Amino acid sequence: MKRLLLAAPESQYTAKLARYMNEKLPQWEVKAFTQELALAHCLASGTMADAALVHESMLGAAQDAAKRGGFIGKLIVLRESGEAPGGEEAKTASLPMYQPLSALLASLNEELLGAKGNGGDGGGSGRARVWTVFSASGGAGKTTVALNLVRQLGERGYRALYLNLEPLNATDLLFGIGDPDSLSGLLYEMQARPDKAEEEWKKRRRQHSILLGDYLDAPEHPAERLGMSGSRLKELLDIATRSGRYEAVVIDPDSGSGEWHQELLAMSDRVAWLVTPEAMCVRKTEKLLRHWQGRTDGVLEKVSWLINKASGNEELRERLPQARVLEKLPYMPQWKGLEETDKLLKAPAFSAAVERILDEWGCQVKEDRPSRASRRRGVASGHAGAVSSRIS
Repeated sequence: MKRLLLAAPESQYTAKLARYMNEKLPQWEVKAFTQELALAHCLASGTMADAALVHESMLGAAQDAAKRGGFIGKLIVLRESGEAPGGEEAKTASLPMYQPLSALLASLNEELLGAKGNGGDGGGSGRARVWTVFSASGGAGKTTVALNLVRQLGERGYRALYLNLEPLNATDLLFGIGDPDSLSGLLYEMQARPDKAEEEWKKRRRQHSILLGDYLDAPEHPAERLGMSGSRLKELLDIATRSGRYEAVVIDPDSGSGEWHQELLAMSDRVAWLVTPEAMCVRKTEKLLRHWQGRTDGVLEKVSWLINKASGNEELRERLPQARVLEKLPYMPQWKGLEETDKLLKAPAFSAAVERILDEWGCQVKEDRPSRASRRRGVASGHAGAVSSRIS
């Protein structure tokens, strides 16, 4: 039996998390605290425990008490901020507290035990699924759709990674600047020390409490992505998909027609291909499909056609081959110039459309993490009981 100390000032949150841990980790004995003095007394008295998961507001007192009591367990910070800390604070392991309980527990397992979860629906291979959000034209809304897919996967209890592979990645407007050398550093370590690649990945990935998934900080310069070969791309995806941390990797590339893009789509399990009602976007899609004809065997079978910025009257099916239109995503005029992650990922109409995509793709809500949509449906049908409530 291993012991874990859990400390957070909010009693309801602490009790809920402790109950969940006791249910899912029967091999761990969890002792919970909501008072800083009680935690400090426990640590200073020499209490033996394998780890302490401590809210950031109690960290200073916990560190002082741990030194006095000779605490040798692992100290992990439970932070309210969605962004990973930088500088000296980055040396202490930390987890965002406002995320699905299943995701929090998976991250905690990884920190405590080096545990690797299953690879999701990867056909029993332990590999996460690769979903690419693609378009033949810029400005189609790939980034918005990809981020919302990750968010809704998190809402349903799936562990997902958002991987932006655009040469000019502007997601620092949403997540903050962070470490602009994350991708270049990761690619360098993959080449120089391939045996340390997974360790490097763990160090450079970030978590975000609103995104409900992981991401890499946006590079400052496009050189690394522009110089990424197909073989290097495959190595990068192998690390991400076989890490055991994710069930889905959602890729957000630039729009393009090169071999690199063909290889990416070939490596993908699903392709969400965006088309907007604008004539230019439709025309570019038709030209790209003709250009790739005969060179993308099997890719079109993976494609789900999505009409973004739709008004509801678009009929493009006769111009989109081998697939029906899976979903029409609503035009959101209030998003123009928007740089707020919270609003971008919590628009009810858009979120509902993305949820329908996940339903179609077979990503059902996990029992221990119901989505808001399921709770709404439950309330409407009079069956709202017996669901886990969201920590917020």
